[in-house]
Amino acid sequence: MRVRIAAAVLGYTLLGASGAAGQPAQLAGPAEVVIFVPNTLKSTDFIGPLVCALERVLVAPVATLKISLPLSRDMLATATQFDVRKVAESFEQATAREGGNSTFKYLLLPYDLKDRPFNYVFATSYGNRTTTSRLGIISTARLDVSDPTVEHHTGADLTALRVYKLMLKSIARLAGLASPDRCILAFPRSLPELDRKSAEFCADDHDALVGAAILKADESDTSDCMAISEYRDIGRFASGAN
Repeated sequence: MRVRIAAAVLGYTLLGASGAAGQPAQLAGPAEVVIFVPNTLKSTDFIGPLVCALERVLVAPVATLKISLPLSRDMLATATQFDVRKVAESFEQATAREGGNSTFKYLLLPYDLKDRPFNYVFATSYGNRTTTSRLGIISTARLDVSDPTVEHHTGADLTALRVYKLMLKSIARLAGLASPDRCILAFPRSLPELDRKSAEFCADDHDALVGAAILKADESDTSDCMAISEYRDIGRFASGAN
C-alpha cells in the first residue's frame, strides 16, 4: 500500500490553524528527535558535533539510529538525483514502528535530491502538527566538503553547522511555527546562502519555541559543539543493521 504523506516543503506550507500574530494556536514539538544513518553514508564525523549542538538547544532528547534503506533505480528523478518524495515514502514505511506520533525522524543521505520545481534540495520536511508522522530527508551531497559516500575526516564542523541549520528550521516548521522566512528560517537557494544565513531564531520565534517547551530557555552546555571532531555514538542501533 502506498503511504500518503502530508507535505510541508522547506517551510513554504503554513502549518496548523492560525492564532495570534499569525502563529498556530498551539505548537506541537517533538518528544524525541531521531537521526537515521544509512550504511551508505561514510562521512560521519559531523554527526557527533551535530547531535551535541542539537542537544544544547532542544528540550527533546536526540538519538541516532542506523538504518538499512535500499534505494532502487525507480526512485531516481534524474540520472544522478533521487526523488525526495519517493525516498520519504520509503523512509516512512521503514520507520513506521520506530517511536510514536511525536517522534521527529530525520534521514541523512549522501545522495543528491530532486524535488520539482527546484533543481535540487538540501532538505525537505513532511507532515505537520495534525499528522501521525513528521519526518525530514536531508542530503549531505552538497553539504559535505568532499564525497560523503567515502570515509574522510575533513570539514566535519562545517557539515555539522549546515545540517544543524536545516534541522532546526525543519523542527520548528513541523512543530507548527508559521513565521516568515527569516533568521534561521530563511530559505537558502544555494550553498553560499546557507552558509551566510543565521544559525539562530529571531527573538520572537525563539520565545514562542521556548514557551512551547521546544527550545531550552538557556543552553545547557556552553561548550563549542562544532569543535567536537570525534563521532559520538549516542544512539539506539537497530539489530541487524549494517
